[in-house]
Amino acid sequence: MPLDKAELDKIFCLMAKKYGLKKLFLKAVAICESSLDTTAYRYEPAFWKRYLKDNPEWKNREQTEVSASYGLMQLMYTTAWGLGFRGSGEDLYDPVINVELGAKLIRKLIDNIKKNRIHFNTPFNPLSVAMARYNGGSYKNPDKEGWVRNDKYMRRVFKEYQKLLETEKDCEDD
Repeated sequence: MPLDKAELDKIFCLMAKKYGLKKLFLKAVAICESSLDTTAYRYEPAFWKRYLKDNPEWKNREQTEVSASYGLMQLMYTTAWGLGFRGSGEDLYDPVINVELGAKLIRKLIDNIKKNRIHFNTPFNPLSVAMARYNGGSYKNPDKEGWVRNDKYMRRVFKEYQKLLETEKDCEDD
């Protein structure tokens, strides 16, 4: 049974507070990634062929499970694994697990970008670079000239966030 808006907002609030993010920003990412569909699934066969099929850790796993993204935040299974998740792909449909892992990833990206001053030679702030990396990975993102590969996605998230700021409240005690 799908969660209603209030139930989803509680999850976004809880995880935003836990990871020092804004609820409406997390929600904007989920809107851009899955249109708030808790059952969203995308199998990426090219990811399997390029990165996992010959990797000893993954080659004996079901490729449609480990080469796919799941749920609200459209987390790749292997990304979730790298964040400490040890469940099945099905478990990633759980909105609490999914949003928590998405928030954890965003926090980890921001902290790494700040620590390593990755954003210093770019026209972007750490959150913008984190969004580019959330969607497009860290490799050469930003490139040597300081530009991100998926500028369109990054801008779409911020546009969605702006719309949410105009129509919704963030967490009650913010």
